[in-house]
Formats: sequence, structure tokens, C-alpha cells
Amino acid sequence: MTFTQLQVFAKVVDTRSFTKTGELLNMTQSAVSHAVASLEAELGVQMLIRDRKNGIMVSEFGNRVLEPVRDILGRMAQIEQEASAAKGLETGIIRIGSFPSAAARLLPKMIATFKSLHPKIEVVFFEGTDREVLDWLDARIIDVGFVALKGWDSQTIPLTRDQMVVVMPQGHPLRDAPTIAVPALMDSPFIMSHGGCEPLIREIFSRSSLVPNIRFEVADTTTILNMVKEGLGITVVPQLSLPDFPLGIEIRELNPPFWRHVGLRYLFEKETPRIVKAFVDTAQLLFRSEPIF
Repeated sequence: MTFTQLQVFAKVVDTRSFTKTGELLNMTQSAVSHAVASLEAELGVQMLIRDRKNGIMVSEFGNRVLEPVRDILGRMAQIEQEASAAKGLETGIIRIGSFPSAAARLLPKMIATFKSLHPKIEVVFFEGTDREVLDWLDARIIDVGFVALKGWDSQTIPLTRDQMVVVMPQGHPLRDAPTIAVPALMDSPFIMSHGGCEPLIREIFSRSSLVPNIRFEVADTTTILNMVKEGLGITVVPQLSLPDFPLGIEIRELNPPFWRHVGLRYLFEKETPRIVKAFVDTAQLLFRSEPIF
């Protein structure tokens, strides 16, 4: 087995495409196909299943060895980065995962600052739900990820807190209340965020032994806010997900307040590559020195 064969196999699993894998690895499609075929021939086991109807699928054996393969690739990348650092050449790639609101409001300045400090490091970005970010970390698809939690834990590097707020249309009966208790939300149809915030929203109601009167379930925050604006219901969302100048809606704090905790998580802290540590240090420095949203 060669490093290239393992790299090609993992990338085909990610992209489900020989053509896309070739583009990302600067290889021809035939070279990608040959790398996979030679790996399968050497092991004597099929790793990928080519199906005209369903495209490329991972075999049962391929699924079993995928995690060890990613571990090998990650450790090889770490060796290369450490060697570059030892020679005084800070180069390499950092793969960052994030949920959408952090990607929109936190990452741009972070990446810009990080690139100014480490211009030779390539940043690759993945956006997904909270659950996807955690899955990508476990699968070593990303090196570091933004996570949102009900509270801090020992695996997360704290960055900031993000307050959950009530959003209602202008003219709503609750508009004159400075803060809103959860039971007061029960009289209005509720638009539930079907993305990463749903567990946090359900927790808010659960603490008052209540279940929201859900009328709609929507994943996209912009769609939710437009539905609220049109009077289709009210919602609860993180403040970080709101636009800078929201129009046509009213925003109020909950009583008692509820916060989600936003931080960074990565694997194998004792073996963390210097590039990942540098990014974490940059993020912490930005939050200590000035608000970035």
C-alpha cells in the first residue's frame, strides 16, 4: 500500500466521484481509478462498489477500514507539518468545519487574521450542521470544528456565548414586553428551526415542562425570519444567526435568559499539529482582544 492509494480512496469516499477526486488531487481520472484498483488488487478485497444507478458506494470492508485510513493520513499530515516547522517552513493545510451562523459571523475575520499570521497555510472550509461537524471530527475529515453546546465541557475550547432570543412579527401582542417568559410563547404558532439549534430550543421549553406549538419546521434561518415577518408564527433563534439590521420583526430576550456556548473542538490534544494550535490561539486572541461580531 502507498500513501497515494490511501489518499485517493479516502477522497473518493468523500466526493463519491473519481472525476472530482482527480481535480482535488491534481490527478487524471484514469490515475485515480488505477490507484483504487491497485489497492484493491493488493488487498484482495473490494473497497468501492461502482453502480450505474447509485454511483460509487463504499463496500462493507471499505467502511471498516475507512477510520484507520483517515488516521494514517492525519498522522502523515502531522509528520509533514512538524517537519516543515522544524525546517522553519510553516506550510500545510488546516481543515475547518462550522455551523452556518458561526461560518457567516465569526470565521471571515478569524481566517483573515490567521492567514495574515500564517500566509503559507492553506485553509479548507466545510459548512454543515452541528451534528455533521462532530461527525467530521470523528472521521478526521476536519482538523478543528466550531460547536454549539448547552454548556462548556472538557473537550471544548471556549470562545463566546450566544444568547437565544424570541423573534416575532411587528405588532405581535408580546411586542411591549421587555423580556418574554417561555409560557407566554405557548399562545402563538411556533416555527421550529430544523437545523442544529433544535435540541437547544426544545431544551428551553423542556425546562418549563412545556412543548412548543409547532406549526412549521424549517432548516434555513433566512426562511424562518421571512415567515415570522409575514405573521406565520414566532420563533426562538441564536442572536448570532440574526442579520445586523433585521427589518419587519421584533426581537426580545427570554426570561430567564438562555445561552448557547460556542467553542472549538479538535481531536488528540496531546498530538495536535502546530497548525491547529495556531488557529485555536488566533481564535482565542480575537475574542480576548475585541468582539468580532
